Amino acid sequence: MNIAVCVKQVMLQDMSDESAETGGTSREASRLVNNANDYYAVEEALKLKDRYGGTVTCLSMGPEKCQEQLREIAALGVDRIVLLSGRDFAGADTLATSYTLAAGIRRLSGFQLVLTGEQSLDGETGQVGPSLAEQLGIVHVANVSEICSAHDDGEMVVKRELEDREIMIKLPLPALLCIRKHINQPRIPSVVGLMKAKTAQITVWDPDDLGIEPGRVGLSGSPTRVVGVYHPAGKERKADGEIVRYADNRQCAARILSKIGVCDDKGTGVFT
Repeated sequence: MNIAVCVKQVMLQDMSDESAETGGTSREASRLVNNANDYYAVEEALKLKDRYGGTVTCLSMGPEKCQEQLREIAALGVDRIVLLSGRDFAGADTLATSYTLAAGIRRLSGFQLVLTGEQSLDGETGQVGPSLAEQLGIVHVANVSEICSAHDDGEMVVKRELEDREIMIKLPLPALLCIRKHINQPRIPSVVGLMKAKTAQITVWDPDDLGIEPGRVGLSGSPTRVVGVYHPAGKERKADGEIVRYADNRQCAARILSKIGVCDDKGTGVFT
């Protein structure tokens, strides 16, 4: 089974670097880390490879400085790393991002399965996975909490987590799965893996390599955009807080209720 895994690099939670070009924060100027949720997708791909054979290719879109973080993924044992990079990709929303990733996956070709994390820690939309599946014209399942089996007849069975229950779904391949966090325990890279990652080849493709429509990528291809990023007002203001500790839970409840004006400290009218 040949698997493609989409990985994103996100900024550390510091909004000090704002891009005048896109209105959002600049990944060019900020320190990047791999999106934590994507490690679960990488781990699932590697587990499937161990079980059924095949290859695992990691695909990402971002500035060339992302190669440093992608080597951390290479150290886990993936077979190939591809970075889609170019100034034309800057400022992409989820639609433009999924269009670009789809172009990269089509060029790679030969995949039975595409995996993504459930959402990135910066945008937190969870839109790229389903949108990517639509761009590729394949079925998809979000909130996957377990990959149960894959069959030689080109089908697989997964478990999907809903708000109040889990359901089993049988779907045909090729398919795209959005992997829930905590579905597994992502592996730690070995010393050998870390050494190999230092010299691992990372393929970099720009817009010309993908043969894409310029008006559908980056800021120009994004029907939505970030118009500004700022710190919340009153950041320096310290709120008054109180830790409520009583041996009797009723006393704790009475104190909390008194703070919101329901009763007095003794719980008059509530407990008495």
